[in-house]
Amino acid sequence: MNRKYLLVVLFVIVGIVGFAGVQYLPTAENEGISIGLDSVSSRRDLRRTFFDKREILVVYGAKDPTLQQQYKDLLHELSKKEITRSRRSVKVSYKAVDEVDDSSFKNSIVFLVGTVNENPFIKKYMGSTPFQVSETNITIGAKEVPNNNSILGVCFYPSPVDPKIPFAFLTGTNANEVFELFAEKVAEKGQSFYRQNLEYEVYEQKERLVMGDFNAQWGIEGSTFFNFATGTEIVLDTDEYKFINHQQALDAAMVDKKVAEVKAAKAKVVGFVGRNNVPKITYNFYTCTEEKGLMTGNTDHSTFDVATNSVHTIINNIYANNYIGRDNALMLYNLIGESNKTIFNVGLPIYFTDTWQMKGYKYWAARLVESENTYTVAELLNNTFLEMESSLIRDCMAGAFADFLINTWGKNRYLQQYKNVSLSSGEIKSLDLKWQQYLKSLPKAHPKEKMETKKLPYLKGFNFAHEGYSIYNGYGSQKATEALLKQKNMGSNAMAIVPYTGINDINTPTPLHFSDNAGSENDDAVVHAVSMASDMGMYTLLKPQIYVGGSWPGGIDMPTDAQWDKFHDYYYRWIRHYAFLAEIHEMDALCIGVEFTKATLAQPEAWREMIKKTRALYSGQLTYAANWGAEFENITFWDDLDFIGLNSYYPLSKKDNPTNEEMSLQFDTVKTKIKKVYDHFKKPIVFTEIGFRSIDTPWKNPHAEADDTINEEAQQRAYEVIFKGIENEPWCQGILWWKFPSYIEYRGEHNNAFTPNNKLAEETVRDWFTK
Repeated sequence: MNRKYLLVVLFVIVGIVGFAGVQYLPTAENEGISIGLDSVSSRRDLRRTFFDKREILVVYGAKDPTLQQQYKDLLHELSKKEITRSRRSVKVSYKAVDEVDDSSFKNSIVFLVGTVNENPFIKKYMGSTPFQVSETNITIGAKEVPNNNSILGVCFYPSPVDPKIPFAFLTGTNANEVFELFAEKVAEKGQSFYRQNLEYEVYEQKERLVMGDFNAQWGIEGSTFFNFATGTEIVLDTDEYKFINHQQALDAAMVDKKVAEVKAAKAKVVGFVGRNNVPKITYNFYTCTEEKGLMTGNTDHSTFDVATNSVHTIINNIYANNYIGRDNALMLYNLIGESNKTIFNVGLPIYFTDTWQMKGYKYWAARLVESENTYTVAELLNNTFLEMESSLIRDCMAGAFADFLINTWGKNRYLQQYKNVSLSSGEIKSLDLKWQQYLKSLPKAHPKEKMETKKLPYLKGFNFAHEGYSIYNGYGSQKATEALLKQKNMGSNAMAIVPYTGINDINTPTPLHFSDNAGSENDDAVVHAVSMASDMGMYTLLKPQIYVGGSWPGGIDMPTDAQWDKFHDYYYRWIRHYAFLAEIHEMDALCIGVEFTKATLAQPEAWREMIKKTRALYSGQLTYAANWGAEFENITFWDDLDFIGLNSYYPLSKKDNPTNEEMSLQFDTVKTKIKKVYDHFKKPIVFTEIGFRSIDTPWKNPHAEADDTINEEAQQRAYEVIFKGIENEPWCQGILWWKFPSYIEYRGEHNNAFTPNNKLAEETVRDWFTK
């Protein structure tokens, strides 16, 4: 790789998006840390042991009899729970520290909890780790952070008794603080209490301030050490509010403005409810998705925490003038409690907002009405139904429904019904007639703003793959911005971003879940990456995909028409979420599906209907990414789309070592098939995917899993053939290579993955993209 390009990227990153107060360890600090292990286990080794056992022994240490009983009561209840379907669920057993000896570590995954002085196993086995805890400091490798009643959590680390078995611990020097945090983790995560965002975390007053991951030798990895203990400042502290400013998210001029905003919000809520007994609220402000995610474990734009009576909100240009009312939700929880209906809990806080998703919930509800994407009253009152629906559409409908009910019932009846909503079927039916009339009135009252659709440029870019499932290396991270800057530096003017869902049964229709974990390709992470790409001048294509366990989307095949109808209903309810997300955040294009070879060819009218409804909701350009071969060549609904998407994995040769001329001739036959589709539909064609692994013969079967070879030259040759083959072709409107990772260290320096990053093909891409 030409290192000068990487240096340019890193320079820009430091200058543009670095956290103001976060400390990072230099790479050199990865070295020279003795961890006392006879043999080094990998994370895969520890995961394998964990999934084989699915059982954790919690060993607690406490000298105070009351605290001992609290541990015992808490763990007794936890131990009664059986393992669920969740892969992270475990069977829990427990013992007091005086009931175990070293032999317990030989066969069990042990979780140690207690202070260093009250759980002797923690003090004993911590010597094999890069950590030490004293009354004044917590040592992390060669770094020290102050111990302000802080708590250190580690999960998982090779056991000093058997390095193939993981052990974990939660410790500090204040026994009550340790127990309270442990109890909070159990309350929040149940049988997954052991999980952390990063492999080690230091808490202060239950907030994560220092965190990171280990390197391959189980020392401290410098590039993933985050210290938020600096850069946090209390900028306001009154009887009503406390403002905590993280990493200078608020400048001095913004504080007074925020005070005015929260006071206005409170006045609306207390004026409506008629009560003013709101406890003091702590507002935390963060600069970006990554920072909030690392510190709180949640990357959503704004969240609230009942336990600490606090609100946590990201303040940056992405969310400018976007108030979603999470502090309203907290105030209402304190004033009137929770409703038995999700739609009431969600809707009333939004009712008090004017700029929900920038333009307001009524504006967006009008768009849902126009595109026939609304809910009936019966659906709105069905908590189970709403669990599987788009949170974005649900929230919008919830705000509108609150407005409707308050106008229909009046404030007093609404508040009387709030906690225990109970309507007969006749009342629901009667209410629905009025609800439908209310919805019909919205488009006229809130007309759609005219938006100029960006002209489709000649696309030069990559599928931007969410390869990192830690908060610091996924779409919402600085590393992702670094990866985008590198793509821009290579000449890219476009990116496709790829959020996933997953199914396991290809013959039974099932609802599709939405990515919402902090380390996943969730909405806020996607929006962050798209915003960064847009700021770099890139054309953005939102390309949601389905991961099919043991198969692929082309394997989905429903036995009956009724099941096909159900499948397409579930699928549309999923894809419309992304259409709405793309519309709200003005993404340039949306790919409505990827490689459903049987579904598209057997049920073309279902896809025409989905395209029609999606186009009514989304103003940007629409495409579909067809699999190479029969699907691409035989789809009949290309005329309903703005451009044709081809996922091209046509083989270029059957030979082990063909010449470039031979591969070019084979690609000519592929181009004949492509041109035939173009001639019929007269729509521009974009390679929405095309790629080759860096293996010995990537041209033989480009989509196949990798073998054990690594061959950068072969990958580079295949790239050259494609670039030369599409040059000056009138039907070709660009290429989005499969794929570029969300962090540039992905898979290390030598790998046989699809990415050209740090390989010979990288220079080939740069040469062609910068022509």
